[in-house]
Amino acid sequence: MANLVKRFDSLVTGKGDVINIPNLSNLTASDKSASTQVTLQSPTESNTTISINKHKESSFLIEDILKVQSNYELMSEYTSKAGESIARQIDTDLLGEYTNFTNTDVGTYGSDITDAVILAAMEAIDLANAPLEDRYFVIYPTQKTALARIDKFVKADYLGQYQNPTVVKTGVPSRYMWGDIYGVPVYYTKQVPLTAGTPTQTHNILFHKEALALALQLAPRTQSQYILEYLSNLTVIDTIYGVKTIRTDFGIEVRS
Repeated sequence: MANLVKRFDSLVTGKGDVINIPNLSNLTASDKSASTQVTLQSPTESNTTISINKHKESSFLIEDILKVQSNYELMSEYTSKAGESIARQIDTDLLGEYTNFTNTDVGTYGSDITDAVILAAMEAIDLANAPLEDRYFVIYPTQKTALARIDKFVKADYLGQYQNPTVVKTGVPSRYMWGDIYGVPVYYTKQVPLTAGTPTQTHNILFHKEALALALQLAPRTQSQYILEYLSNLTVIDTIYGVKTIRTDFGIEVRS
């Protein structure tokens, strides 16, 4: 998710725990008559505040006896796991912003996403004037399976591409990209929010990059020290950041 949203890292590289992002209004075109002044526009702007209020860490101890007796490079393996946990947390926080979207939700809880639901979501984003570029569709893994069952997305005779019989394409640098539908890259992750109930509510999202913001003040860093009292190596990975919905109409919840 961090690579799919608007980034404001450069504004928080120094000090501070709050940044203000201007909300720019759209301008209109006016007629221009000969020998007359242009029609001046004076939009009144407001700010969106992003609080840098999330300090997350993932840490572990490796005791000497385990390090001595293990054939594996435990420090490297666990450091990788800790880094992944930090990335998942950032994904979780960004995906949780779906509750701030004001565009009309589509789909039905407990039912798989259909072609009609996808088209309704795309139409809603179109009507919000979101650019086609930088749109993304993020779904729960079960919905990847559901979409793969829709013939028009996977069968060669529907696609007219016998040499390339699936919609899965290469291009976006992410191992979690599944493919693209109607020109929009589709990603899947278990960090898509779920709400327990009957049925379980799955909160997939279709959004434009301008909908969500991430300000990473401290990129994930790794620190390690030997603790004599425990005869162990302590390793900590931490990061500081803030997330915010900045264009509420540029995102839509796709229910399943």
